[in-house]
Amino acid sequence: MHSHGAKIGIQLAHAGRKGSTYPSLPGQPSGSVPVEEGGWETVAPSAIPFGDYATPRALETSELPELVSAFAAGADRAVSVGFDLVEIHAAHGYLLHEFLSPLSNKRTDGYGGDLAGRSRLLLEVVSAIRSNHPELPISVRISATDWVEGGFTVEEATELSELLAEAGADFVSVSSAANVPNAPIPVGPSYQVGLAAAVRRGSLPVGAVGLITTSAQAEGSWQRVKPM
Repeated sequence: MHSHGAKIGIQLAHAGRKGSTYPSLPGQPSGSVPVEEGGWETVAPSAIPFGDYATPRALETSELPELVSAFAAGADRAVSVGFDLVEIHAAHGYLLHEFLSPLSNKRTDGYGGDLAGRSRLLLEVVSAIRSNHPELPISVRISATDWVEGGFTVEEATELSELLAEAGADFVSVSSAANVPNAPIPVGPSYQVGLAAAVRRGSLPVGAVGLITTSAQAEGSWQRVKPM
């Protein structure tokens, strides 16, 4: 890719309570793969399952520095083989989103409670990568709303953008949802562009994703949808 003048990025993620599932293929069962069939015990901020998936084990506070180190080591490996950008996946119901959302994070230690606590693990991940790679572009994918009452909100996402900038992130990729089964998501053309516009009130540049299929939509012609 570099020989053709292109740049390439890689997304680093931890599936959290949504891990150890059967592949989404015809003829396969759905849900969690039991340990006796080759699955594994999933982990999460709190012992709250995603829908009918297996109940995860709540991570101990003492385990969280190892997770930060694992993300940092993943970024080190990516840079060592030539990736030009790293994106941290903190959306779509995966582990870092699970920490961000009050619906899945009921912790009473320093990694739960208010937004400062719920965002702490993500900010530590970004800071660790930035410390090792001062010039590396770092993007963070977020779900700007859970689309349900009591979940992560676009107002919190906007505040999070400022915290990410302080931690060393360069860019926020704005998506939404996937931490609550069957959330009432108003899917339609450019339905997440309004979320990105709100988050852009912070200091970091943002990108929008989701059913942007025409040049008019790409230029900003979108229908504003009020998030939860």
